[in-house]
Amino acid sequence: MALIEKRVLPLVDYPGMNRVHKRELDYLNNLYDAIVSGEDDRKVDELLDEFLSDVKNHFSYEEDLMRKSHFFAYPCHSGEHERVLRELKDVKRRWRESRDREFLKKYFEETFKDWIVEHIQTMDTVTAQWLNRVMSGFLY
Repeated sequence: MALIEKRVLPLVDYPGMNRVHKRELDYLNNLYDAIVSGEDDRKVDELLDEFLSDVKNHFSYEEDLMRKSHFFAYPCHSGEHERVLRELKDVKRRWRESRDREFLKKYFEETFKDWIVEHIQTMDTVTAQWLNRVMSGFLY
């Protein structure tokens, strides 16, 4: 079961960012499916670790591009990445302590899902427009 369908994921003006977002969606949807389908807790642990690793790589990729292009809103955008990483680490800790699937399911359905779509539509869209103009000579 998909939490977010790829066809509804917003696209931005920088192809590399779209690829990263789609890859992350695969990790997210695999994790969500394991949560709601009743997979073994160890499988959820494994998929949660993979998802968090991908989120870190996603954010590092974007922050590297922002630094290279001297993006004017880097502190704001990277600060939001830091906040979400702290939140995800806390979610992981709470899951490992409680094994509360409903908590995990609710977090992804009611918090992360809305956040990622809004983040792409706002901060990532502005960043991608900047990158498209400033770094058009770089390979994606």
